[in-house]
Amino acid sequence: REDRERKNREKNGENCPKLYSNTGKKHGGLWWTYLFSLFFKLIIEILFLYLLHKMWDSFDLPRLVKCSNVDPCPNTVDCYIARPTEKRVFTYFMVGASSICIVLTVCEIFYLIFKRAVQRAKKWRKSTKRSVSYSKASTCHCHVKSEEKDSKSQPRCVA
Repeated sequence: REDRERKNREKNGENCPKLYSNTGKKHGGLWWTYLFSLFFKLIIEILFLYLLHKMWDSFDLPRLVKCSNVDPCPNTVDCYIARPTEKRVFTYFMVGASSICIVLTVCEIFYLIFKRAVQRAKKWRKSTKRSVSYSKASTCHCHVKSEEKDSKSQPRCVA
């Protein structure tokens, strides 16, 4: 959007009307696309942690693995993992970074949904709010006239 605004100014001059009121605002299809991408990212992160947990039995890399029925060895063979401490530390770092990403993504999803709900509630309240004006005939301003009242209703006195 910022690039479109810049190209529009270059083409039509600096005093041309803006294409967007706020180039950074997410609304409409863009908002939904962004929200779905956050859900997709969240699912991928959780799936990654789950598979890593299942593969290494709670993120702990063993120093020694007993390999059995692996071609070409007919017997059980001791397989030593090279640099197990480095791999364990790196795995914990990846799990920690992924966990932080999950927490931040969930917070962002809740923030976006909460912000949209508040905007919708304000818009709904604004549209359903009754507009009230005071009667010009009254000098005490206690007779309230609604703009949406029926022709049968009478002005009423508000305490």
